Amino acid sequence: MLLPVNTAFFLPCWVIALGLHLRQERPRLAHSGMKGLAGITVGLLLVTALSYRVETSLGGLFNYLPFFLFFWLITRLVDSPKRVGQLLVWSLVGVVLTGTAGVFEWVSGVNWQWKILGPLEVTIGSQAAEGILDRVTAFFFWPTSAAAYFLLVVPVAIALAVSAQDFKLRLAAGWGGLTTFIALIGTASRNAWGAIALALVLLLAYARRWLILSGLALALAAIVTAALGPVTWPVVAPLRQVVPTFLWQKLANTFDPQVHAYESTSERVESWAIAGQMILTRPLTGWGPQTFPFVGVDVYHKKALTSHAHNLYLTYGAELGLPLGLGLLAFMGYALLSAALALPYLPAEARWWTVGLLGGLLAYLFFGFFDVAFYEARVNGQLWLWLALCWQIPVLFPPKK
Repeated sequence: MLLPVNTAFFLPCWVIALGLHLRQERPRLAHSGMKGLAGITVGLLLVTALSYRVETSLGGLFNYLPFFLFFWLITRLVDSPKRVGQLLVWSLVGVVLTGTAGVFEWVSGVNWQWKILGPLEVTIGSQAAEGILDRVTAFFFWPTSAAAYFLLVVPVAIALAVSAQDFKLRLAAGWGGLTTFIALIGTASRNAWGAIALALVLLLAYARRWLILSGLALALAAIVTAALGPVTWPVVAPLRQVVPTFLWQKLANTFDPQVHAYESTSERVESWAIAGQMILTRPLTGWGPQTFPFVGVDVYHKKALTSHAHNLYLTYGAELGLPLGLGLLAFMGYALLSAALALPYLPAEARWWTVGLLGGLLAYLFFGFFDVAFYEARVNGQLWLWLALCWQIPVLFPPKK
């Protein structure tokens, strides 16, 4: 429930829950998921020991190891079909809070920031700074982090709205899905727009809503044509009068080399090229977790620090090496594939849960082609929470013999 609001709220809850469960049970390799994560952990420790900046990579381990324990904790606590539904409902509370905050922020036209003062200052939201003006951040510090979270939860909220038997739950899920979708548009993340379009296509195709799917396809075609169509086409000018300017203009900036601050793809290409060179130089061990900014400046003479390579897969390859990076992606892929293969024999409600989870995770992975969001603990936590549920669903709903 508190996961998307602030790490100062959800991390203590997680640590307490983990500690209480560790008193009863220790992670064991008999748990099939822990076998894979144990191997990945050993690999992470090895690449950290060989890192270009060991002290930086030690800090970078916190983007991985605590979330492996979080994954294990969820798979142990969610030990019945009923608990899957309960956890999704509790997650929906955070979805509603975050979506409502994002819509309020966009409607009000200002980025806002709350500070809860006390022995420990807790900051919620983002200050109105250059680069995020007029973009929704909700409870997050940066609009792309908010977009990644929205991508993960919008399909799940829609699935709950469709499948829930209780009217109040359907209403809450519908509100959460609608507000997070609107807030996602307000983040002005083109990458997220494309990813949510993919997720919605999958959901509509699964539901066999062909008419709505056709309408979505026409709407997407209109936006793309307004943004990228030659001005000599007679249809472009009328479309630009109909399609909201911020949609087609933002998309048009993608291929404009005159636009800076990663608005244009040209600056991303530079980061991708550096990450590619890093992989070619150290294909087996990588340069170490979270070293991309420093290697880019020190070794490849990039003018300024860039927090990441703007590509999840190149980041894994450059920082972790190809064997470990592919191993981590294979683990995620196995969780998704297991859940997808379970769909034919799941009860109707659980089938919709699973479709929502798969839609959110696939949208996140598509988002990874142009951005990296796992450095934000709340997004990373939501990712591993959904992966744990996908892992558990085939276990809790075995095929009938």
